[in-house]
Amino acid sequence: MRILDLSPDQRPRERLLAGHGETLSDADLLALLWGTGLRGHSAVELAQGVLGRTGGLAGLLALGLTDWLDQPGLGPAKAGQLWAALELTRRAQRGSDRPRITSPRAAGSYLLPRCQGWTEERFGLLALNAKGDLLAERILSQGTATATLISPREFFREALRYGASTALAFHNHPSGDPAPSREDIQLTRRLQAAGESLGVPLADHLILGHERYHSFRAAEGWDHRG
Repeated sequence: MRILDLSPDQRPRERLLAGHGETLSDADLLALLWGTGLRGHSAVELAQGVLGRTGGLAGLLALGLTDWLDQPGLGPAKAGQLWAALELTRRAQRGSDRPRITSPRAAGSYLLPRCQGWTEERFGLLALNAKGDLLAERILSQGTATATLISPREFFREALRYGASTALAFHNHPSGDPAPSREDIQLTRRLQAAGESLGVPLADHLILGHERYHSFRAAEGWDHRG
């Protein structure tokens, strides 16, 4: 059903303008930003689809611009608008309540809710200052259901862009099992070496599974600098 086929008191925009914005669902609000739907699918249905695939609002905030460009019915202009709206939300969250991540447990508690519902492997960065305060969170690579690729150069280039003192790497295993693979171990060693040479230590590398994680820092007894 198209939004225009709904009665006026059921349409998201009309309900918003009538002063009932707080009653709108997450999908209704996202549909207002989405704009128009596709043939056979309303903007609300498209919004429901992406919320379902990402696991809700927490997953939505982790989407990068390329993720939005891959959504059906979105061109570059609309995808950019959606990314910009969510980036403002991320910046407001960081400014008002910047998390401090100084331990594997703190990192796991922060990251696990964000990756639930991801069906593809994604690799990301937490840029941290000297106290462990979060400066930036970025998804740097998104791959297939089993693997993704990331280069140490790209990882630390992004960390230095935000003036990070340390950088924390994370990626998810869609299988739900966070046990590290041989490739995960090799990549961690490369990131450690690159961080040491650049003076931006690798704080940790977390592999995120289903409600549990693997921390290289905890498993291998890294010191406080990673």
